[in-house]
Amino acid sequence: NTATTLVLKTPLQLAKAMGAKVIVTSRDDAKLQRALAMGADFGVNSSTQDVAKAVLAHTGGRGVDVVIENVGAAVWSAAMKSLVRGGRLVTCGATTGDQPPADLRRIFIRQLQILGSTLGDYSEFSDLLGFVGRHGITPVIDSEYPLAQVHAALSRLESGQQFGKIGLNLQ
Repeated sequence: NTATTLVLKTPLQLAKAMGAKVIVTSRDDAKLQRALAMGADFGVNSSTQDVAKAVLAHTGGRGVDVVIENVGAAVWSAAMKSLVRGGRLVTCGATTGDQPPADLRRIFIRQLQILGSTLGDYSEFSDLLGFVGRHGITPVIDSEYPLAQVHAALSRLESGQQFGKIGLNLQ
């Protein structure tokens, strides 16, 4: 099992290509439905449900092997509580804070691993591109705007309604 936040749509596609079961979270039911249509196995609305409890219920109390999160402090506790013994939390962002509460007892008793991730080195990126090409993984594009409409693009981004990337056309 793998859990991922909805913002990370490419990891959803990568995990599915590797045969993983994927749980996604979002505060928006419409976005959850789109993620399920993309292949996610289960969705949790984090504004109306306790994420850790929902994940544990869905997995029969087991939890997930990996959580990929890019939010930071706001989701840290739920992410840690969702992991199996020996599970891994991969973090690649801190938009809600970079000082999450650390339950050290949970980490060492459950032998959890916390991994920081960036884009990787050139070799890893090259391998990833090959995998993406072999599996037909494409980026999720919400919308594209001409450069002259950059303010409209930023407004869409600020609204939080986008599902995928917002592109600016420089031509």
